[in-house]
Amino acid sequence: MSGDTRARILAEALRQFAARGFDGATISSIERGVGLAEGTGSFYRHFPSKRAVFDAVVEHELARLRAIRPEREPRTAEGGTRPLSERLADDLRFLREVRPLVEILIRERDGMPHVAERVRDVLVERGLAGIAGDLAADGEPGWEDPEAAATVLLCATVGYFLTTEFFGDVPGGVNAERYARSLARLLGGT
Repeated sequence: MSGDTRARILAEALRQFAARGFDGATISSIERGVGLAEGTGSFYRHFPSKRAVFDAVVEHELARLRAIRPEREPRTAEGGTRPLSERLADDLRFLREVRPLVEILIRERDGMPHVAERVRDVLVERGLAGIAGDLAADGEPGWEDPEAAATVLLCATVGYFLTTEFFGDVPGGVNAERYARSLARLLGGT
Protein backbone atom coordinates (compact mmCIF):
# COMPACT_ATOMS: atom_id res chain seq x y z
CA MET A 1 0.00 0.00 0.00
CA SER A 2 2.96 2.31 0.65
CA GLY A 3 3.99 2.33 -3.02
CA ASP A 4 0.40 3.07 -3.97
CA THR A 5 0.30 6.05 -1.57
CA ARG A 6 3.60 7.35 -2.94
CA ALA A 7 2.26 7.06 -6.51
CA ARG A 8 -0.94 8.88 -5.51
CA ILE A 9 1.10 11.65 -3.86
CA LEU A 10 3.20 12.03 -7.02
CA ALA A 11 0.10 12.20 -9.23
CA GLU A 12 -1.64 14.74 -7.00
CA ALA A 13 1.52 16.82 -6.59
CA LEU A 14 1.96 16.87 -10.39
CA ARG A 15 -1.60 18.08 -10.81
CA GLN A 16 -1.24 20.77 -8.14
CA PHE A 17 2.22 21.99 -9.19
CA ALA A 18 1.00 22.28 -12.79
CA ALA A 19 -2.15 24.17 -11.74
CA ARG A 20 -0.81 26.30 -8.88
CA GLY A 21 2.96 26.29 -9.05
CA PHE A 22 5.37 25.30 -6.31
CA ASP A 23 4.35 28.11 -3.95
CA GLY A 24 0.62 27.65 -4.54
CA ALA A 25 0.59 23.94 -3.75
CA THR A 26 0.87 23.05 -0.09
CA ILE A 27 1.62 19.80 1.65
CA SER A 28 -1.82 20.02 3.26
CA SER A 29 -3.55 20.47 -0.10
CA ILE A 30 -1.61 17.52 -1.54
CA GLU A 31 -2.57 15.41 1.49
CA ARG A 32 -6.23 16.39 1.07
CA GLY A 33 -6.10 15.60 -2.65
CA VAL A 34 -4.72 12.13 -1.94
CA GLY A 35 -7.14 11.45 0.93
CA LEU A 36 -4.53 11.51 3.68
CA ALA A 37 -5.37 13.05 7.02
CA GLU A 38 -3.66 16.42 7.23
CA GLY A 39 -0.95 16.88 9.81
CA THR A 40 -0.55 13.18 10.64
CA GLY A 41 2.87 12.85 9.06
CA SER A 42 1.62 10.51 6.33
CA PHE A 43 3.13 12.70 3.62
CA TYR A 44 6.49 12.74 5.39
CA ARG A 45 6.68 8.95 5.44
CA HIS A 46 7.11 9.21 1.65
CA PHE A 47 8.87 12.56 1.12
CA PRO A 48 10.93 14.67 3.51
CA SER A 49 9.72 18.01 2.10
CA LYS A 50 7.65 19.73 -0.54
CA ARG A 51 10.84 20.37 -2.52
CA ALA A 52 11.63 16.64 -2.43
CA VAL A 53 8.21 15.74 -3.83
CA PHE A 54 8.58 18.48 -6.45
CA ASP A 55 11.92 17.07 -7.61
CA ALA A 56 10.49 13.54 -7.54
CA VAL A 57 7.53 14.68 -9.66
CA VAL A 58 9.84 16.18 -12.30
CA GLU A 59 12.05 13.08 -12.42
CA HIS A 60 9.03 10.74 -12.44
CA GLU A 61 7.49 12.65 -15.36
CA LEU A 62 10.75 12.68 -17.30
CA ALA A 63 11.12 8.92 -16.83
CA ARG A 64 7.48 8.36 -17.80
CA LEU A 65 7.84 10.53 -20.88
CA ARG A 66 10.99 8.74 -22.01
CA ALA A 67 9.04 5.49 -21.73
CA ILE A 68 6.05 6.73 -23.76
CA ARG A 69 8.06 8.75 -26.30
CA PRO A 70 6.71 7.83 -29.70
CA GLU A 71 9.06 5.87 -31.83
CA ARG A 72 10.50 8.21 -34.40
CA GLU A 73 11.53 5.24 -36.47
CA PRO A 74 11.70 6.54 -40.02
CA ARG A 75 11.19 3.05 -41.43
CA THR A 76 8.06 0.95 -41.49
CA ALA A 77 8.11 -2.73 -40.55
CA GLU A 78 8.26 -3.48 -44.29
CA GLY A 79 11.39 -1.32 -44.70
CA GLY A 80 9.71 1.65 -46.38
CA THR A 81 9.98 5.23 -45.18
CA ARG A 82 7.32 6.29 -42.68
CA PRO A 83 5.88 9.65 -43.74
CA LEU A 84 7.26 12.64 -41.86
CA SER A 85 3.71 13.93 -41.40
CA GLU A 86 2.88 10.78 -39.38
CA ARG A 87 5.91 11.30 -37.17
CA LEU A 88 4.96 14.94 -36.63
CA ALA A 89 1.39 13.94 -35.68
CA ASP A 90 2.89 11.45 -33.19
CA ASP A 91 4.99 14.25 -31.73
CA LEU A 92 1.90 16.41 -31.21
CA ARG A 93 0.15 13.56 -29.39
CA PHE A 94 3.26 13.13 -27.27
CA LEU A 95 3.33 16.82 -26.39
CA ARG A 96 -0.18 16.52 -24.95
CA GLU A 97 1.27 13.97 -22.53
CA VAL A 98 3.99 16.48 -21.61
CA ARG A 99 1.57 19.31 -20.87
CA PRO A 100 1.65 19.13 -17.04
CA LEU A 101 5.44 19.17 -17.10
CA VAL A 102 5.41 22.10 -19.54
CA GLU A 103 3.05 23.99 -17.22
CA ILE A 104 5.40 23.37 -14.29
CA LEU A 105 8.34 24.53 -16.39
CA ILE A 106 6.54 27.73 -17.40
CA ARG A 107 5.66 28.50 -13.79
CA GLU A 108 8.98 27.56 -12.18
CA ARG A 109 11.57 28.27 -14.87
CA ASP A 110 13.05 31.35 -13.18
CA GLY A 111 12.91 30.11 -9.59
CA MET A 112 14.09 26.57 -10.28
CA PRO A 113 16.50 26.58 -13.21
CA HIS A 114 17.43 22.95 -12.55
CA VAL A 115 13.96 21.99 -13.81
CA ALA A 116 14.50 23.82 -17.10
CA GLU A 117 17.91 22.15 -17.47
CA ARG A 118 16.51 18.65 -16.91
CA VAL A 119 13.55 19.15 -19.23
CA ARG A 120 15.74 20.73 -21.91
CA ASP A 121 18.20 17.84 -21.73
CA VAL A 122 15.56 15.13 -21.96
CA LEU A 123 12.97 16.67 -24.26
CA VAL A 124 14.89 19.15 -26.38
CA GLU A 125 18.50 18.05 -26.73
CA ARG A 126 17.79 14.32 -26.95
CA GLY A 127 14.72 15.02 -29.07
CA LEU A 128 16.72 17.09 -31.54
CA ALA A 129 19.39 14.41 -31.80
CA GLY A 130 16.72 11.78 -32.51
CA ILE A 131 14.93 13.90 -35.09
CA ALA A 132 18.18 14.83 -36.86
CA GLY A 133 19.18 11.16 -36.96
CA ASP A 134 15.82 10.24 -38.45
CA LEU A 135 16.06 12.93 -41.10
CA ALA A 136 19.56 11.83 -42.06
CA ALA A 137 18.28 8.24 -42.31
CA ASP A 138 15.37 9.39 -44.51
CA GLY A 139 17.78 10.26 -47.30
CA GLU A 140 15.49 13.02 -48.58
CA PRO A 141 17.27 15.55 -50.80
CA GLY A 142 15.99 18.47 -48.68
CA TRP A 143 17.74 17.28 -45.53
CA GLU A 144 21.30 18.45 -46.30
CA ASP A 145 21.39 20.02 -42.82
CA PRO A 146 19.46 17.57 -40.62
CA GLU A 147 20.30 19.45 -37.39
CA ALA A 148 18.79 22.70 -38.71
CA ALA A 149 15.77 20.87 -40.16
CA ALA A 150 15.27 19.09 -36.82
CA THR A 151 15.34 22.44 -35.00
CA VAL A 152 12.71 23.86 -37.39
CA LEU A 153 10.51 20.78 -36.90
CA LEU A 154 10.82 20.86 -33.12
CA CYS A 155 10.23 24.60 -32.75
CA ALA A 156 7.32 24.67 -35.18
CA THR A 157 5.67 21.66 -33.55
CA VAL A 158 6.10 22.99 -30.01
CA GLY A 159 4.75 26.36 -31.19
CA TYR A 160 1.67 24.72 -32.71
CA PHE A 161 1.14 22.70 -29.53
CA LEU A 162 1.48 25.73 -27.22
CA THR A 163 -0.84 27.82 -29.37
CA THR A 164 -3.43 25.05 -29.40
CA GLU A 165 -3.20 24.09 -25.72
CA PHE A 166 -2.92 27.49 -24.15
CA PHE A 167 -5.41 29.36 -26.31
CA GLY A 168 -7.86 26.47 -26.34
CA ASP A 169 -8.41 26.13 -30.07
CA VAL A 170 -6.51 25.02 -33.13
CA PRO A 171 -4.83 27.98 -34.82
CA GLY A 172 -6.54 29.01 -38.03
CA GLY A 173 -8.90 26.05 -37.74
CA VAL A 174 -6.03 23.78 -38.89
CA ASN A 175 -6.15 20.47 -37.01
CA ALA A 176 -3.07 18.47 -36.05
CA GLU A 177 -3.14 16.22 -39.10
CA ARG A 178 -3.40 19.14 -41.55
CA TYR A 179 -0.64 20.95 -39.67
CA ALA A 180 1.67 17.91 -39.79
CA ARG A 181 1.04 17.33 -43.52
CA SER A 182 1.64 20.98 -44.36
CA LEU A 183 4.82 21.29 -42.30
CA ALA A 184 6.19 18.11 -43.85
CA ARG A 185 5.41 19.46 -47.34
CA LEU A 186 6.91 22.87 -46.58
CA LEU A 187 10.12 21.23 -45.48
CA GLY A 188 10.22 19.00 -48.50
CA GLY A 189 9.75 15.74 -46.61
CA THR A 190 7.50 12.91 -47.64
